[in-house]
Amino acid sequence: MAATLRTTWRQLIEPYRGLPRSVYIQLVCSLVNNMGGMAKLFLPLYLHADYGVSYRWVGTMVSAYGFGCLIGAYGGGSLSDRYDSRRLSKLFLAGSALSLLVLATRIPLWLFAPVLLVSGFCDGAFRPVNQRLTMEPCPPARRPQAQGMLRVAINLGVALSGVTGGFLASLGFQWVYLSNGIATGIAGIWLALAYRRVPVVLERRHSEDPGASLAHLSPWRDIPYLRLMCGMVVAAAVFDQLYSVVGLYLAEYNHLGPSWLGVLFSINGLMVVFLQVPIAHRMYHWGVGRCAQWGVILTGLSYLLLLVGPQPIWPILMVIAQTTSELLISPAFIQLVMRRSEGRLRGSYMGLYSAAWAGRTLFAPALGAWIYGTAGGTTLWVGCALATLVAALIQMTPVRIILDQAPPSAMPLQARKAEMRR
Repeated sequence: MAATLRTTWRQLIEPYRGLPRSVYIQLVCSLVNNMGGMAKLFLPLYLHADYGVSYRWVGTMVSAYGFGCLIGAYGGGSLSDRYDSRRLSKLFLAGSALSLLVLATRIPLWLFAPVLLVSGFCDGAFRPVNQRLTMEPCPPARRPQAQGMLRVAINLGVALSGVTGGFLASLGFQWVYLSNGIATGIAGIWLALAYRRVPVVLERRHSEDPGASLAHLSPWRDIPYLRLMCGMVVAAAVFDQLYSVVGLYLAEYNHLGPSWLGVLFSINGLMVVFLQVPIAHRMYHWGVGRCAQWGVILTGLSYLLLLVGPQPIWPILMVIAQTTSELLISPAFIQLVMRRSEGRLRGSYMGLYSAAWAGRTLFAPALGAWIYGTAGGTTLWVGCALATLVAALIQMTPVRIILDQAPPSAMPLQARKAEMRR
């Protein structure tokens, strides 16, 4: 019996073991960075309650943060092609911590927009650098597991921050920003101390070869990759409806209160924490391309379950299907990005990927709410299903090209240029 239990335990923890030590450094950093209090979630309430900003203008001010995230996502990735990602990660965390601490003080209202822009830039720029430092030291076969563990660390941090953030907000919104700023600062200090003791093998930065021509290595010249990103933007916009419109639909058609929305997100979080790493561990067995395509399709089809009936079981099944698509998409797409960026400007590739994912917040909530308010929930959910089918068709050829090609570093320069023009 004891031997059976030990064997079972080893099988359960096997996907979490054997990765480079630098991966676990980033996991601890992400956990601490995300457990500070969810300051951005309370930003509209902070502006309205403490500064008297009307709801009409709150959204406009918050969009400064989203715009900063979008710019930072690509900018941070691009900078990592020229500078050491470890230094950049500490710099971005320091900028984010300082901006949060500034927001915790009673600053004039006119300062909010520029501070939020800086905060969004630092947060957005940290994401591709964080992913690069997590996955680059790993052999390709272990990268999906490393990315899955990163998502688990982030979700655990967010879950903890939901508890601490709600308690601190009851004392005053400035305490949420103070807590979040301190946590982000501790994450930066952790990186500074940990990387002093742990050597990290990073890819050679292209800035080390100043005579090299880099134009053919850019994602903006890579047509298959751009098509892949176009399909992903559509899928991300459809996924965003879970956060923006589903709550309205549940209240109007299912007659379910806000507590049910909390139940759905709890199911989502628990599934990510317990299933993301095992699913990522099996991704090569199932096929990366197959997981990417089915994940995109399932993102839209899951909403059709809401049309079956008003009973609570259908929203529950919807969020289970939606989270399953998320569990497939996240490791599959980052694996495609890492494979396509091999020998190219990897930071720019990862930055464009992060920007495409973050960019959905600039249009997806408004577009979904407009369709819902104009044509109703049935039209929106059927439209989401059709949109993801189109996205899967857009991605079909790029996914095949990325998985079938030889790594660029093994191809002659002329062959690389020809392949980029495909």
